[in-house]
Amino acid sequence: MDKGIYAGQRARRHAHGERGVALITVLLITAILVGLTTQILSSHNLVISQHQNTFEHAQALEYALGAEELVRQALYDDAVNSGPNVDHLEEIWAQPVLPLDLDGVGLMQAYVIDLNRCFNLNTLADDPNNLNFERLQRLTERLNVSPNFADLIKDWVDEDQTVSGLGAEDSAYQIKRPPHLAANQVMRDLSELNMLVDVSGEDIQTLIGQVCLLPETQSKINVNTADAVTLATFDPGVSMADAEALVQQTRNYQDVTDFVAANPAFLSVQSELSVTSEYFLMRAQAQLSQSRVSLTSLFRRDLSNGQVTLLQRDFGNTFRANSTANSDSS
Repeated sequence: MDKGIYAGQRARRHAHGERGVALITVLLITAILVGLTTQILSSHNLVISQHQNTFEHAQALEYALGAEELVRQALYDDAVNSGPNVDHLEEIWAQPVLPLDLDGVGLMQAYVIDLNRCFNLNTLADDPNNLNFERLQRLTERLNVSPNFADLIKDWVDEDQTVSGLGAEDSAYQIKRPPHLAANQVMRDLSELNMLVDVSGEDIQTLIGQVCLLPETQSKINVNTADAVTLATFDPGVSMADAEALVQQTRNYQDVTDFVAANPAFLSVQSELSVTSEYFLMRAQAQLSQSRVSLTSLFRRDLSNGQVTLLQRDFGNTFRANSTANSDSS
């Protein structure tokens, strides 16, 4: 009898032990399934997030490209409706555009800069009489930047190895780290100024705000859009006071002859002035949630028929809002 009772107790303990093992097994399986489910959901959410970011970036890109197309159309319409022979700061393309709301999901900003309004650094590549070199010297003096800037830029874009004043040619650049050579050709981008020797980043930024790059060595200044500093440095006979007084006026000269008649100090450089513009730069930025696309586009408008051609597209430049590039102020 005692043995039977003992055997029954052992059986009950064994049954309880098996139920305990089964419960632990179920709990382990449940924990594993929960872990797997969490991992799957996490991966799924990551995939969704990645697809969402990709979609938003693609959408922002399309908005930026849409702004580019609108600018192209606006420049063409301006030439067709107003005529391709006169450009001034009262035209539609030159007006500042407030940030546009993109249906509550983002913002779109864009503006256009007339590149015939400022000094073209590439004119130093074909400057037999050093007239443009002297203009750049006056410009750097006005801006209070390094006095060797003009020499360095001249040596960077001209084809020879002759050092100009305080400039530099291959020998100076070969000892830099990393070593390189002077370009000895026209500049493609203003970022090339960072490769010059012995100039500060602050001076570079100051100069960039006042100069332009055009894909040609012969270009004219549009007197309807140029600022006071550009006009004052174009000829030594023009004072800064006269230039500032000029840009305070509404300028809509229909031809250079009218401009020179009203401003005789420019008579000696009349052939290098214009009242129309051929090159334009668009800067745009579209932002949707965390996705942001910045686009800089260079256009050339044919002066004969108003046809607008996209010459260059750059997604690498930082967008600068509220530009005063076309402003009348110096």
